[in-house]
Amino acid sequence: RDPAGQGGMGGRHAGLLGVEPARPRRALLSDTWLRVLVVGLGCAWLCTSLWLAWSLRRDPAGAASLRRSHEMTELSNEVLILRRQLASMVSDADEAAASGAGGTEPPPPPTDALGHADPAADTASRHPEFRLAMIVPWLGAELPRWFDLFVASCAGSAYLVDWLIFHEDAPIDVAAAPANVRYISLGPHGMGAHFGVQLARLTGEPNQTHTLVRLLQHAFATWPYAIVEYKPTYGDVFRDYLDGYTHWSYTDLDLVAGDLTAFVSRAELVELDILTFTFGDAVTHGRLYLRGQFAMHRLSAATSRLWLACEFLSASGGSGGGAGGGGGSGGLLHELRIKHARATRAQQRGEAFRPHFNSAEGCYSRVVATSPTLRVKYANRMIADFTSAPQVYVLLSGGGRRAAVRMCAGSEGDGTAGGLVGSPMRPTASSSAPASQRAACDPFAPPPPPPRASLLGNQRPVGALIPLVTHTNCSEWVEPRYRVCADVSGAWASELGADGAANGWNFFYLAGRWYRQRFTASHPAGLIEGALFHFQVWKRAYKRQGPQLAPIPPPGESAAFVLTKEGYRPLALRPAGGSSTGAGTGAYEYDEALASIDARLKAIERDGDHQPG
Repeated sequence: RDPAGQGGMGGRHAGLLGVEPARPRRALLSDTWLRVLVVGLGCAWLCTSLWLAWSLRRDPAGAASLRRSHEMTELSNEVLILRRQLASMVSDADEAAASGAGGTEPPPPPTDALGHADPAADTASRHPEFRLAMIVPWLGAELPRWFDLFVASCAGSAYLVDWLIFHEDAPIDVAAAPANVRYISLGPHGMGAHFGVQLARLTGEPNQTHTLVRLLQHAFATWPYAIVEYKPTYGDVFRDYLDGYTHWSYTDLDLVAGDLTAFVSRAELVELDILTFTFGDAVTHGRLYLRGQFAMHRLSAATSRLWLACEFLSASGGSGGGAGGGGGSGGLLHELRIKHARATRAQQRGEAFRPHFNSAEGCYSRVVATSPTLRVKYANRMIADFTSAPQVYVLLSGGGRRAAVRMCAGSEGDGTAGGLVGSPMRPTASSSAPASQRAACDPFAPPPPPPRASLLGNQRPVGALIPLVTHTNCSEWVEPRYRVCADVSGAWASELGADGAANGWNFFYLAGRWYRQRFTASHPAGLIEGALFHFQVWKRAYKRQGPQLAPIPPPGESAAFVLTKEGYRPLALRPAGGSSTGAGTGAYEYDEALASIDARLKAIERDGDHQPG
């Protein structure tokens, strides 16, 4: 009857009686949802842990790769900060030096460039103003069999040129190198790591550093030849090694060098952004492209990062439109991933795979030829085996003798011959001159005089610049969208110059316009000289020779060699009583030596004797 009283009494004594006091309905619902939430979170955590464990079991390197990628990104950012700090310090130091010296003298105008050299510098061992770095990365555990001859020939250009050879712990005898040859080891797989880090920075994709390093290391290890695809980037990728240089060029190892100092003028170093050497096919076939053996760039903002306009070298999603690159959505990373994927599929199928490589003679040449602010010269100064005489003579510097690369003018078998580097085929323009009236060919004729700080070069312009018409119907190995060709259908292309020289034309790209200009060259009578000799075809036979084609003397010792398509051998000559070339001392009889060499080569073929000598 008194429920309120009972309820109150029950409430007061519930604790004593062991009975739970009554709770409101809202409190019961709140506790229930809290329990559900805790259980749900626990289940989610458990499921996530199980999924991660399953993922790591499938890819045990996933976590390590993710961590390495994060560390590489952080390291790249730190390097960028340090580089900015260093650039600021250098800039401050330069400003302080300039203010302390009362300012610097502005460079002479291009028209006066030839007259501002210091005569006192002629006796120096290095040019006082200019320095050219020839850059060549080498991939592989073994060096090419003609490497010693290549290195020995580099010494002939020491007045102006250094050769920077990057490698991955290749077996190189550093002690035997001339003073102007620098070996830089990047360590095992270091080439791919260096290119990956630098290209990620240069393309503005530091977050892709790890991926680029991994893909480039795979590409360089699988296809060492792939590195030629990145020739245009050398000046930026190896920029840290170019302090103290004013110019740089990419180059190759399948060549020998003469004295480059005699083939580069001071005016070209001052006025041009890019200078490339051709071997006459610019006139005979109209090919206007930057050669892989010599393309000298001024180390300046005008030539830096031009290669980014090529789609296959650009950032991801880059258009590469600067060279008509197709406006694609690919880029460097996309290109490498495609090659890697195709190589993986071919390996799984047990098939051989060689990917397509983009040539520096293609896209990059087009980029340069469509940049209206550049000043570019295509100079006819190189010898190549597919248009050379049957014998090419190489004189190594030493003992007071200058270096030289030369062949006999008008030699039998000299197919396109004559003025491939602007030298007269014969003493007169008449092809009917009897042999008795032609200048004798003496491989040991005195070369041009020693280099001077004025760097006059070996060519002189004849006449004014003449406008040149271009088209895109040449160089079939280059993609049509990248071709740049001179119209050589006119009679001018086959005319001999006043000095009897064939192919005596150089080409220019100046402020967006094309020109041609006749030149005359100074060479010893009866000879054609080149800055370089490129043996692209002959090296196939050289690879089949013994461990060394011929012994090379130590640096500083003079020597001479004759190169043919079968190989190269020392030119063992004896002094002759006089000179039929009017050169005085230094003329040699060499017919007997050539006959002896020919006999030795035939004996090698017959008996399989691969001993050097």
